[in-house]
Amino acid sequence: MLKTIDLFAGAGGLSYGFESTGEFRMVAAAENNSYARDTYKINHNNKDIKMIEDVRGFNFKKLSESLGGIDVVIGGPPCQGFSNANRQKNHIISMNNSLVKEYFRAVREIQPIAFVMENVSMLSSDTHRFYDSSMDHDEVIRLGMKMRKEELVISEQNYDEVDCFKVLQGEGKVSYRIPDELFQLINVLYKNRRSKDRLPRFINKHSNIIRKKIGQFFEGNVYDYEILHRILDDIDTERVKDLFDELGQFIKFQKSFRLKEELDYNKINYTMVQNPETKKITATLYSYSVIDYVNKILGDTYVKDSGEVNSLWFGAPQERKRFIMLGVRSDVIKGGDVRVPREEDYEYDEVTVGQAIFDLIGYDVSEALNNNEIPYNAEDALSDYAKKMRKGSKGITNHIVPKTRETAKKRFAALNEGENFHQLTSDLKENYTDPGRTQNSIYLRLDSSRPSGTVVNVRKSMWVHPTIDRAISVREAARLQSFPDRFIFKGTKDSQYQQVGNAVPPLMAQGIAQVLLKYLENNFKNGL
Repeated sequence: MLKTIDLFAGAGGLSYGFESTGEFRMVAAAENNSYARDTYKINHNNKDIKMIEDVRGFNFKKLSESLGGIDVVIGGPPCQGFSNANRQKNHIISMNNSLVKEYFRAVREIQPIAFVMENVSMLSSDTHRFYDSSMDHDEVIRLGMKMRKEELVISEQNYDEVDCFKVLQGEGKVSYRIPDELFQLINVLYKNRRSKDRLPRFINKHSNIIRKKIGQFFEGNVYDYEILHRILDDIDTERVKDLFDELGQFIKFQKSFRLKEELDYNKINYTMVQNPETKKITATLYSYSVIDYVNKILGDTYVKDSGEVNSLWFGAPQERKRFIMLGVRSDVIKGGDVRVPREEDYEYDEVTVGQAIFDLIGYDVSEALNNNEIPYNAEDALSDYAKKMRKGSKGITNHIVPKTRETAKKRFAALNEGENFHQLTSDLKENYTDPGRTQNSIYLRLDSSRPSGTVVNVRKSMWVHPTIDRAISVREAARLQSFPDRFIFKGTKDSQYQQVGNAVPPLMAQGIAQVLLKYLENNFKNGL
């Protein structure tokens, strides 16, 4: 069997699919979320799997030597940290920027016979870019990466007669930056400003801690912000609504500190300038394409192919398009080519939401966190897909749902199959700040006659069962992702939903693994 490591493994959907071929044996996995690690460990065949909590700086060469070599590297490095300067959003630079690079560092240190990288389908576009950083500038230049000049807005204007440019450069001895916890609290306060329901609930729950944090801030050698004094005085009164215009400007000012800190923490090469008339502060920096970097970093060591793959082709009841890069070492493929799956390679009938979850209609869900197994009813009518999901299990676990407020229940009842938030009447949209900008996946009642869209954290999106006025359970979301019922999720309720949403569908992973095996069998027939 091929010894395999899964990087950024999550709950282990990719690993599970590879293992299901019977030809890959997981010997190591990297995952920094403790709940996902718990899920991974109880669902995979090799109980001696080496679990890695942080890939950054990890010695993969030493690990490989200790295991007598690693044959295959798989994994899906997170991509939400990639830059897209045109959006001008905050936190567009983060630790995640480096994780694709960490993935390929692992490949170079291990030198496996093959690798598979999974990511969002947009990765192959010019949208996803790295910012030039002093941490690897010399290597990027050596690779011949084509650079593009970018302009990132740090601050639109000065605030409260404070010279933002001098403050951001570190001039002066007074602290202008409020602590992160206080920032998060007042930021949520501001975000809830138009909600008739959430604003009073938030104030009732958090006003005392906000006052406490403001008081602690003023105890130091800090700038005496008038807006913070007004919050102290007015947060529990109707006058709080008069603060929001100024609070919005204050939050933008505070975000400028955090954006510059992200640049500095990630050692991004940039030049910061201020327009003398408008006082707008921008950072000039350079970016290069992630996909170009990925294609160049391994040089000719691997024969590679990449493309967009859809989970529908492999029998999952979900349209989920993902970018897949497949590479086989040049000395193994010996002049041949590799090719990622294409739609024309498969004859498939789409599996619908109804076929995936309707056999569970008669099973009671729980709002309490539990892993109690609910035995199957032998009289259930089963689709072929449901039979596949039940194989190897005597019942279902993780059939849990979020606690639901009355407003949400009314929304559930008002929606027909295939409808979403936008089909609700205006009185059921009141607590949303900007209903028109709400995504179509919010409060989506699934259509039982079709595959689902891309499964994310369906608790946050509030996906609704096709025929029952309740949210989709963790188990039902797992069915849409093609996790069999014998796969058990650990952790908090929200973590379980997140683990399901982040995962690679096991059936898609299995299909990709089978494609890879086709290229390896010709060279390792005796070893497989």
